[in-house]
Amino acid sequence: IACFAIDASTGHIEARGHVSTQGKTPRTFAIDPTGKWLYAANQNSDTIVQFEINASTGELVPTGQVTQVGAPGCILFH
Repeated sequence: IACFAIDASTGHIEARGHVSTQGKTPRTFAIDPTGKWLYAANQNSDTIVQFEINASTGELVPTGQVTQVGAPGCILFH
């Protein structure tokens, strides 16, 4: 996942690096409605990996929570 910082006063973005989705063939990712968690779906490793979004820095922090599913292709919250 490519990570960027946004300058609040100018709107300019700056590349900050990449975070591995910890799987093969990342297909999609989604941020939950609370804005606290990001979930990454890895199609060829059959996993969805949870990351905490640091509220102060925006950094993605792996939680260790990995859910096995069959070839995830989309993540939706209802």
